[in-house]
Amino acid sequence: MSQYKAKKVHLVRHGSADFPYKETHDAYLIAADTIALCDFDAWGGGRFAFYDTGGLTRKNDGYHLYDDAHPASFAFEFAKATATLKKLDGREIADMSVAQFMRMFFTGGENRV
Repeated sequence: MSQYKAKKVHLVRHGSADFPYKETHDAYLIAADTIALCDFDAWGGGRFAFYDTGGLTRKNDGYHLYDDAHPASFAFEFAKATATLKKLDGREIADMSVAQFMRMFFTGGENRV
Protein backbone atom coordinates (compact mmCIF):
# COMPACT_ATOMS: atom_id res chain seq x y z
CA MET A 1 0.00 0.00 0.00
CA SER A 2 1.51 3.32 -1.01
CA GLN A 3 1.41 6.17 1.46
CA TYR A 4 -0.31 9.34 0.30
CA LYS A 5 1.35 12.58 1.37
CA ALA A 6 -1.30 15.09 2.46
CA LYS A 7 -1.10 18.58 0.99
CA LYS A 8 -2.65 21.81 2.13
CA VAL A 9 -5.47 23.18 -0.04
CA HIS A 10 -8.10 25.89 0.24
CA LEU A 11 -11.74 24.99 0.73
CA VAL A 12 -14.13 27.82 -0.06
CA ARG A 13 -17.65 27.34 1.32
CA HIS A 14 -20.46 29.28 -0.32
CA GLY A 15 -23.79 29.57 1.44
CA SER A 16 -27.20 29.03 -0.03
CA ALA A 17 -29.51 31.57 -1.61
CA ASP A 18 -31.41 31.70 1.70
CA PHE A 19 -28.28 32.11 3.84
CA PRO A 20 -25.49 33.66 1.73
CA TYR A 21 -21.95 33.65 3.07
CA LYS A 22 -18.44 32.80 1.92
CA GLU A 23 -15.76 31.20 4.08
CA THR A 24 -12.26 30.18 3.08
CA HIS A 25 -10.62 27.43 5.13
CA ASP A 26 -7.23 25.79 5.06
CA ALA A 27 -7.93 22.12 4.53
CA TYR A 28 -5.88 19.06 3.54
CA LEU A 29 -6.10 16.75 0.58
CA ILE A 30 -5.54 13.52 2.53
CA ALA A 31 -6.12 11.15 -0.38
CA ALA A 32 -6.46 11.64 -4.10
CA ASP A 33 -10.22 12.06 -3.67
CA THR A 34 -10.72 13.22 -0.06
CA ILE A 35 -10.39 16.62 1.60
CA ALA A 36 -10.31 16.89 5.40
CA LEU A 37 -11.25 20.04 7.28
CA CYS A 38 -10.70 20.64 10.98
CA ASP A 39 -12.56 23.84 11.82
CA PHE A 40 -12.23 25.19 15.38
CA ASP A 41 -14.07 28.21 16.72
CA ALA A 42 -13.02 30.73 19.38
CA TRP A 43 -14.95 28.85 22.09
CA GLY A 44 -13.07 25.59 21.58
CA GLY A 45 -15.85 23.92 19.62
CA GLY A 46 -15.66 22.90 16.03
CA ARG A 47 -15.96 20.00 13.67
CA PHE A 48 -14.10 17.54 11.53
CA ALA A 49 -15.44 17.19 8.01
CA PHE A 50 -14.47 15.03 5.08
CA TYR A 51 -15.42 15.87 1.50
CA ASP A 52 -15.25 13.75 -1.63
CA THR A 53 -13.50 15.89 -4.25
CA GLY A 54 -15.98 14.59 -6.83
CA GLY A 55 -18.67 16.57 -5.03
CA LEU A 56 -16.72 19.84 -5.06
CA THR A 57 -15.93 22.36 -7.77
CA ARG A 58 -12.19 22.70 -8.48
CA LYS A 59 -10.98 26.21 -9.36
CA ASN A 60 -7.59 27.92 -9.47
CA ASP A 61 -7.94 29.15 -5.87
CA GLY A 62 -8.94 25.78 -4.39
CA TYR A 63 -11.98 23.56 -3.96
CA HIS A 64 -15.40 25.19 -3.73
CA LEU A 65 -18.40 23.85 -1.85
CA TYR A 66 -21.78 25.33 -2.75
CA ASP A 67 -24.46 24.58 -0.17
CA ASP A 68 -27.20 24.64 -2.83
CA ALA A 69 -25.41 22.20 -5.14
CA HIS A 70 -23.37 19.80 -3.00
CA PRO A 71 -24.49 17.19 -0.50
CA ALA A 72 -23.71 17.48 3.20
CA SER A 73 -20.26 16.41 4.29
CA PHE A 74 -19.32 13.52 6.53
CA ALA A 75 -18.73 15.62 9.65
CA PHE A 76 -19.04 15.73 13.39
CA GLU A 77 -19.32 18.59 15.82
CA PHE A 78 -17.30 18.50 19.03
CA ALA A 79 -20.16 19.78 21.20
CA LYS A 80 -22.48 16.94 20.18
CA ALA A 81 -19.77 14.30 20.53
CA THR A 82 -18.73 15.61 23.96
CA ALA A 83 -22.33 15.63 25.18
CA THR A 84 -22.75 12.04 24.00
CA LEU A 85 -19.54 10.88 25.69
CA LYS A 86 -20.70 12.41 28.99
CA LYS A 87 -23.81 10.21 28.86
CA LEU A 88 -21.81 6.98 28.50
CA ASP A 89 -19.92 5.07 31.11
CA GLY A 90 -16.64 3.27 30.46
CA ARG A 91 -18.30 -0.12 30.02
CA GLU A 92 -20.41 1.10 27.11
CA ILE A 93 -17.37 2.57 25.36
CA ALA A 94 -15.29 -0.56 26.02
CA ASP A 95 -18.00 -2.74 24.46
CA MET A 96 -18.23 -0.65 21.27
CA SER A 97 -16.62 -1.67 18.03
CA VAL A 98 -14.51 0.93 16.26
CA ALA A 99 -17.32 1.39 13.72
CA GLN A 100 -19.86 2.01 16.49
CA PHE A 101 -17.53 4.50 18.20
CA MET A 102 -16.97 6.44 14.96
CA ARG A 103 -20.69 6.34 14.13
CA MET A 104 -21.39 7.86 17.55
CA PHE A 105 -19.10 10.79 16.76
CA PHE A 106 -20.47 11.44 13.31
CA THR A 107 -24.12 11.24 14.37
CA GLY A 108 -23.75 13.15 17.62
CA GLY A 109 -24.82 10.00 19.45
CA GLU A 110 -28.22 9.83 17.76
CA ASN A 111 -27.55 6.34 16.38
CA ARG A 112 -25.84 4.51 19.21
CA VAL A 113 -25.85 0.87 18.11
